Amino acid sequence: MSALFVFAVVAVSVPAETLAVTTSKAAICSVNLRSRATTNAASRATIKAGTKVSVVATVVGGSWRTTCAGEKVSGNRWLRIKSIDGRSVKSLYGVTYLYGAKGLFKRSAPAPTTKYAVCSTKVRTSAAQTATEKATLDVGTKVLVTATVSGSTWSTSCTGTSTSGTAWYRISEIDGASVQSLYGVAYVYGPKGRFKASAPAPSPDVEPEAVPSPTPTPVPTPTPVPTPTPVPTPTPTPSPFANMSEGIDVSHWQGTIDWAKVAASGKRFVYMKASEDIDYIDPTYTFNRQGAKAVGLKVGAYHFARPSTELGDATAEADHFVDTATPIKGELLPVLDLERTGGLGTKALKAWVKAYVARVYERLGVRAVIYVSPSFWQKYMGDTVWFAENGYDMLWVAHWTAAYVPTVPALNWSGAGWTFWQYTSSGTVPGISGRVDLNRYNGTGFKRVLIP
Repeated sequence: MSALFVFAVVAVSVPAETLAVTTSKAAICSVNLRSRATTNAASRATIKAGTKVSVVATVVGGSWRTTCAGEKVSGNRWLRIKSIDGRSVKSLYGVTYLYGAKGLFKRSAPAPTTKYAVCSTKVRTSAAQTATEKATLDVGTKVLVTATVSGSTWSTSCTGTSTSGTAWYRISEIDGASVQSLYGVAYVYGPKGRFKASAPAPSPDVEPEAVPSPTPTPVPTPTPVPTPTPVPTPTPTPSPFANMSEGIDVSHWQGTIDWAKVAASGKRFVYMKASEDIDYIDPTYTFNRQGAKAVGLKVGAYHFARPSTELGDATAEADHFVDTATPIKGELLPVLDLERTGGLGTKALKAWVKAYVARVYERLGVRAVIYVSPSFWQKYMGDTVWFAENGYDMLWVAHWTAAYVPTVPALNWSGAGWTFWQYTSSGTVPGISGRVDLNRYNGTGFKRVLIP
């Protein structure tokens, strides 16, 4: 049953306002928007899951109850909505506001933006000069900014002009690697004034001074050397990776890719980012998918998870991924990229992951591959073997090491071992500018990891 409402009605003459801050929300399921904060009011519109709304207040109104994203929900709080998908309610329906049941919406985060350090910059564990320093970024370092937050006062003159402020960038990735994997925290923070939207221009090359050609030295007549006795060539030692296939994973961080050069370098497969949270779509996904397929690479899509305590979040994220990635027969199995907890404890995070993979299975009929680092799985998922023992036996382990084998959590994934292994985030591949993640597939035939 969709969330078009089965209600118990309590009449309220005037809604009590409890919040007066403009926020962005997204519908978790289909939602009726009404002219007043009560189910007695006329329904003026029905919006679908994922629709973004601008909320100016939360008010207390008539009681409601329904089922949304498979969960029964109820309450008496309503969102006062001013705009829908960027268009004002006034222009759409001729009224200033519409109202929707609060429990049917979740936070809508703005799309992350790319910034570059314009000078040597320290990033810290919080938006304060006194917070623990986690790293010093070089000029030109690329970061992914998920929000701008207020913090302690900073000042800088590194760009030639003195500036100061209290705005800090919340950073989730540095040069394509997640902050979680680099430093063990979800985010680091840097002063806004030490970053800009475009990469700094490179310093001009210095023209070398001319050096006079030296006077040639006479070459002496060489002394004859007797022909050496040939030494037998030793039998080569087989590579420990001989029965594995090399591949990469990419996202918008890699920019435009020359897929012909990637294929010519010996790579056989590629996973590409399709989506994140309930609404973000990687802008390079469609082009990467088409380009990689055109040169014969095996392709697959992954979803970067943003777990949340919001009702139905796991299902909404899974639906967003499936609708965005549109996986088809012959492509690599879909992947859940698990690097964030969203503040969930171990029990709640396990439940979130179960709900996500169950929804993908319901939509596609295949079980998702789980991408995770050993430390994350052990610390935040309790090193559970439940997934490995309940059909989710394909693990993509993120363990950056020069060793011949990675560390595999959950008792070697309950004996199944690893299927894919991301062994570095600092690889170089022809056709790609800058760093790229390098991976191995534990095999040479791909049939078992393709969508049937």
